[in-house]
Amino acid sequence: MTDKQTIKSVVKRHLCTGCGTCVGVCPRGALTMVLKKGVYVPRRDRKRCNRCGLCHEVCPGHSVDFRTLSVDLFGEIPEDVALGRYLGCYVGHAMDEAARCRGASGGLVSTLLVFALEEGLIDGAIVTRMRADDPSQFEPFIARTPEEILAAACSQYGPVATNTLLQEILAGDDRVAVVGLPCQIQGIRKAERRIPKLARQIRYRIGLACRHRQFDPHTPWRCTLCSDMLGELSDLTCGEVWLPESVPTEPADRSFVVSRTSEAEELLEYAAAMEAVELSELELPDLLASEGDALFQRRKLPARMRLCRLVGRPVPVYRQELLPPTRADYLQSLRFYATRYVLSGRHPILRLFFRSARRQKHRAPEGHLAPVEAARGPRSIQSEISDSKPRIRNTPRWRRDADVLFDVHHLDP
Repeated sequence: MTDKQTIKSVVKRHLCTGCGTCVGVCPRGALTMVLKKGVYVPRRDRKRCNRCGLCHEVCPGHSVDFRTLSVDLFGEIPEDVALGRYLGCYVGHAMDEAARCRGASGGLVSTLLVFALEEGLIDGAIVTRMRADDPSQFEPFIARTPEEILAAACSQYGPVATNTLLQEILAGDDRVAVVGLPCQIQGIRKAERRIPKLARQIRYRIGLACRHRQFDPHTPWRCTLCSDMLGELSDLTCGEVWLPESVPTEPADRSFVVSRTSEAEELLEYAAAMEAVELSELELPDLLASEGDALFQRRKLPARMRLCRLVGRPVPVYRQELLPPTRADYLQSLRFYATRYVLSGRHPILRLFFRSARRQKHRAPEGHLAPVEAARGPRSIQSEISDSKPRIRNTPRWRRDADVLFDVHHLDP
């Protein structure tokens, strides 16, 4: 067998999205997902790997052919440069008040899953829950009862390698729905082109609108180069809607939902007819106004990618219509990366400054501490410093310097 590219090249170029598709489709079980600096990345077992190249082919991190995939999947239907192809746009919520208040943004997604399960349209749904052994971490699982679906009916803000469960789906014959982020849906679509059985088993692909914090220094690098915040390749896209008229009148949140396939449209109509959900049409301009933050990120993408190429950083390949960047886009993108770099504390000069400042705080002269000792007592400041030392030692080195910048225990009194 001719050796082909593996997922290692994607990880090495910092283009991995952490979706877990490569692990889910590996025929030899040679890949596992490990948490590294807050991001899931695949680890390869060289003894098991036969370098078939399947992991690289299904990876959405290095490239996504949106143009070909959208035409093959959805056909010639209306298309918007920001939203992608779509059949209908709606705003709605669960009819059951308990489910509406318990779920995220009106409980629409969880209610649709429960409805599809009870009507026999699916046998289970891939959703996310908190880990029992560590509630700060999350894990994907296949919910097979309405109770399990409702137990996972809340937003989970953390990394989850959802597509690792594709191997469990392929091991059986269950029909499932998948709830995931746009990058995870992209991986599923690419995997379905190589594994037709997977396409037959997944009935519904529900994408969640995704955004990242603008200046969070610990946001994964690959997320800053994302072009798909609204799940252009999903059957249904759902997310929290921000409409001015809804604020004073609605007692609970609502969700927008975009349908892209006839099967998804039928599910919405069926659920609305059975009074499981309440839906009303949403005009496209209102939806785009509600999702202005996500669209702002996409509009700046060409400028970000050109800046990355300029400094030699690898970027993903998209076959997708994007707006040409303006001078303001370049300036804002440069500010974005500069702010992210400074806040991360990774520059050698910044690291040296932070370390010197930390040593100076721990070795402050007596004259400097005298006013504080008089006000707080002779041992208060020393106790404060000693209490903070274990926390500093237990903090990972890659975060230590940035954390000190915002720690009030290490600022001058």
